Amino acid sequence: MDTIYRQLCCDHQAMQQMLDTFEQLLQDLFKHSDRDPNTLSSILDALDYFSVYPDQYHHPVEDLMFAQLLRKPIHNRNVIYQVRRQHRQIATATKSICALFYAVANNAMVERKVLQSTGSAYIQLQRNHIHLENTALFPQVERYLDTEDWRLIHIQTENLGNPFFDSSRKKLYETLHQHLTQHQTAVTALA
Repeated sequence: MDTIYRQLCCDHQAMQQMLDTFEQLLQDLFKHSDRDPNTLSSILDALDYFSVYPDQYHHPVEDLMFAQLLRKPIHNRNVIYQVRRQHRQIATATKSICALFYAVANNAMVERKVLQSTGSAYIQLQRNHIHLENTALFPQVERYLDTEDWRLIHIQTENLGNPFFDSSRKKLYETLHQHLTQHQTAVTALA
C-alpha cells in the first residue's frame, strides 16, 4: 500500500474521531443554558482543524488520486464526480459553520436552534462523505491504482507545493487532534 494512500486512510480515521469529539462538544455546549468558554474554545479549535487540514491538505491529494482513478476502467465514474462536488460543499459548509461559531465567540446573538441544526447537518455531511469515499472509492483505488499511478501522484503532489507530508504542519494538526480527542475522552469518562 502506498504511503499517500495509507495517510489518506489514517486521515479518515482521525477525521471520524474529530467528528465524534465535535459532536460531543456541541452536545456539551447545548446542554447548559450558559455558554462555557472552554467548550466554545474547543469547538473553535475543532473548526480550525476542519477548516484547514481537509481542505488544504487532504482533499487536494484525494483529487489527484481520483483523477488517476478516472483513467482506469472503473464502472462508476459518477461517484468520483459526486465526491469532488462534496469537497467543494464541505469547504463552503465549513466556512459557514466557522462564521456562526466565531460570531458566538464575539458575543453576537445566534439562535441555539440555528447552531444545533447547522452543527448536526455539518457532522452528517462530513460522515456521509467519508463513508462514501471509504466504501465506494477507496476499494477501487486499491484495485486499480498501481505503482506507476502512485509515482505520478507523488510527483503531482510535489508539483502542487502541497505540504501533505510537511512534518511540522502535520504535527500541529496531529497535536490539535490529540488534544481535543483525549480531552473529550477524559471529560466523557468523568461524566
